[in-house]
Amino acid sequence: MDNAQAALYFHTIFREAEIAWAFIHEKKYVSGTYDDPASKSTFYRKYTCKDNINAIDVTINYNAWVSNQLLLAGTIIVQFPLNSYQSDGMVANVLLTGFSINGHDVRGESSIKYKKGSNDQYTYNVFEGAIHEEGYSKPVLITGSITNGQYERTEEDETSSQDDDVWVYYGTMKGMLHNDPKLNYTNEILISYTDGGEVKNGKVHYKMDCETYRRQGVSKISIPNRPEIIYGYFCSNIDFVSVTNVH
Repeated sequence: MDNAQAALYFHTIFREAEIAWAFIHEKKYVSGTYDDPASKSTFYRKYTCKDNINAIDVTINYNAWVSNQLLLAGTIIVQFPLNSYQSDGMVANVLLTGFSINGHDVRGESSIKYKKGSNDQYTYNVFEGAIHEEGYSKPVLITGSITNGQYERTEEDETSSQDDDVWVYYGTMKGMLHNDPKLNYTNEILISYTDGGEVKNGKVHYKMDCETYRRQGVSKISIPNRPEIIYGYFCSNIDFVSVTNVH
């Protein structure tokens, strides 16, 4: 459960950074503070854009902001070059500062790199992210890193809104549970798996309405000297597709 939750949290951070990149592009990279159109006085997502010598620093402030049934609070800082959104080879760097999801303190840095293709494509790196139990001073629940994870937006890439998007993701997350070296894990998304001797094929494919798509995929968690764990994805408000081969 901790692994599935961590993967969901890191995917959410990717989405938030990509949304900010698109949002500021629509604002033509002009310095200033902008409210998300859905913001209210008691809950909001604000973007503060600041020019920083041929780069743009965007501070995203969240207050009781709900994204796909996840409660976001605190601050994310995203930095990218001027006029760079959806430009081949451009990189956005992401820093979490006092940021939490559902009360869990989430720390670390990451980057997303755009690659020109038939659809929007990104390489996603997470540098030693950490999720703590609820509360800033609580113990580490799980650490995670992703090296060269691949995202592709396969539907609705003509709009900046992500509410109607479908993402394909393939890659592997590695880390440690509860700061215990005996619990080093590898979490790999699978496209094929065996159930009762029968080989099945699947993808993780989430759609917002939850009627069109149901369970369509699995991941494999490997921990040394323990049985492998294979778990499925079920209907969720996070649009998500996984496609990778088992090596």
